[in-house]
Amino acid sequence: MSVTVEDSQGIDEPNLGDNPFPGADKPDWTERLAKAISARTGMPIEHAWSIAVYVVRPKDYLRRHGTEYVLVDSAISEDDGLVVFTAQMHGFAGTAGEYNERIRTSFDSPLSATADPNYVLPRLITFFTPNGERAPVLTTADPVDMDRQALLFERMETALTEADGERGYRLRDDIAIFGQKETTLHAVFLRQIAEPQDGGTTVRAVPDLTAIKGANRSRARLDLFGLKAYDIVFGINPYRLMGIERDYKTADPTKWVPVFAKLLKEAYSNPDHPGHQRAQEAANVATVEVGVIIGAGSLEGFHARVFDPNRVDHRRPPLDYALSEKAASDLRAVLRMLNTEGLITEADRAWLSGESRDPHETPGEPIVDRRDRRDRALFAIMFPSDDVDRLRLRRTLGEPAPSQTGRRHVDARTRMISAVISDSYIHHWNPRVLDGVMNTSAIKTESFSSTETWRELLTAAEDDLEALKRFVLTRGMHWLAEHKIVEADRGSVGAQTEDPESETRRIRRTQTSIRDALLLAPARTIGLMRELARAANAQERPRQVDIDGVPVDDTEASKAWFDTAFPKTSRRKTGDDTKPTDNPQTPPPTPGQLLLEARIALGEALLKVLPQAHVTTLGLARAAAEAAEKADTTALQEEMTDQLKLYNEALAAMKKDQKTLAAALSVLQQPGADPSDFESASDEFLTRQVDE
Repeated sequence: MSVTVEDSQGIDEPNLGDNPFPGADKPDWTERLAKAISARTGMPIEHAWSIAVYVVRPKDYLRRHGTEYVLVDSAISEDDGLVVFTAQMHGFAGTAGEYNERIRTSFDSPLSATADPNYVLPRLITFFTPNGERAPVLTTADPVDMDRQALLFERMETALTEADGERGYRLRDDIAIFGQKETTLHAVFLRQIAEPQDGGTTVRAVPDLTAIKGANRSRARLDLFGLKAYDIVFGINPYRLMGIERDYKTADPTKWVPVFAKLLKEAYSNPDHPGHQRAQEAANVATVEVGVIIGAGSLEGFHARVFDPNRVDHRRPPLDYALSEKAASDLRAVLRMLNTEGLITEADRAWLSGESRDPHETPGEPIVDRRDRRDRALFAIMFPSDDVDRLRLRRTLGEPAPSQTGRRHVDARTRMISAVISDSYIHHWNPRVLDGVMNTSAIKTESFSSTETWRELLTAAEDDLEALKRFVLTRGMHWLAEHKIVEADRGSVGAQTEDPESETRRIRRTQTSIRDALLLAPARTIGLMRELARAANAQERPRQVDIDGVPVDDTEASKAWFDTAFPKTSRRKTGDDTKPTDNPQTPPPTPGQLLLEARIALGEALLKVLPQAHVTTLGLARAAAEAAEKADTTALQEEMTDQLKLYNEALAAMKKDQKTLAAALSVLQQPGADPSDFESASDEFLTRQVDE
């Protein structure tokens, strides 16, 4: 197929300098790219043109092979068994698609007896070449009436607008300011449009790069250029888009794309050009990275297979940012709302958000007192007593009516608090540390005063178990987490040792179990909390406390000690908690006993637990390879790129831990070994990957 590029013949190589718009490329390079795509894929040349014409500097994606040009290997990748060609393209490349999984239910089902035929999506098939071979191109089983296609586009636009509205911000404005960072994925879609002509009907073929992933982003980009999917199919006047009155209309991308690219480049650098404003607005998406599916392991059922990446994204959403970041972001949104409505000052918003220092700080104020003021304020904000405040908060967080809230909503709020509170502590902990410690009705019944200081509440706890419970929830759990004495349980292998008698093992326990254990030993708990406050102010490690709450010199409170001093219990009701039991108290283990247990546990881990974990994991890899061989596919075929990246990050963390352990064996032979030297990269990895 030859190409006619109106008004763009003899154009120089694109200028990629200050002007972000590259203009039109030389037609001969575009033609070479189209031929290379066709040769690589079996795609008819006219369909390959619909990809090549959008590519910026097509010669960058070609290399000589004998007398011909072929695609460079770096531009080809495999995504879930689909072959993808990725290139830098003009920002107006690719349209949103009606077949996106997110909006399928917006169209009538062909199985419904009440379906309106105008709103039933046409059946897709894989394109067959004239010689009967499949090609990696989508098309419809039958031509689509032009009026019906217009109605389908109208419903698609409405559905995508509603879906985009769930985002909480205008994607179009976001892309205009920040550009498009994600690569959208598309496929060649040969639309067959039935149009009236001379009393009959003619079928017009229109090539379109329909979105597989990133429909809303593609739509937002096109909107910046003044385009819609409707225009791509029913004809474009690139001059009119740039404010120039001239008769010109075509749906052939080989004609309008070079003209539009040339006009955008001219308009951007000329303030007097009628299209200057449009070019300025679209400057951050002048070019974008676009992926186009050009093949698959098998083209049988290609028209259905091509949407697999889209379906996977909607059934198993990709990992977003870590739970701690998400929770903190949600609470900061609440603070922004309160500031916007004039309920807190900007100085307080910045302080509570962790963005600025405390505007109420006084010289010489102890660390614990200073951070306690912020902790109390955050609890009061997230569990208010006023009904109006509760309604305002619920609307901001998108929670249902109080009668429909439950455990997940309560835990979501405590995670927000925990994530933001940790900003002012030694390190950030897993925000799940408060999971389950509040009643499921807390959103409806609980509120926290911001006037009761930690000292006042802890003093009250000496005679009031409810006050102690309140202290443990609002301060205690976080104070313990600060020193890694307690942590959110992940059920890791290291938490489940074979020796039930070992008091230094990492015991798997819930946050509720930790809370209950603290409440069962009030004197020891109060003493421990006062020691934690002292250690925080002095910036030292806390000491252990005896059963009466008295600190023990030359000791250090650790997780192993805590699990012994505050053991996991079942708390079965006996009817009379004051009755004597057959379980007399025993004194805490001596430092020598603890050292012996630690040696045994370390040896077990190095000689048995770690080697067995590697044996088990490699066995699973072999099993996956064998299963893949029988299924005639690849073992990780269904894994997303993000998931593979996480696997490699996990292995890297474990490799780093092996080096740390090797160094630890030498360090532990010397007196005065510092426990802080043995931080785990795997623990940091697991914490980052915790999600809801």
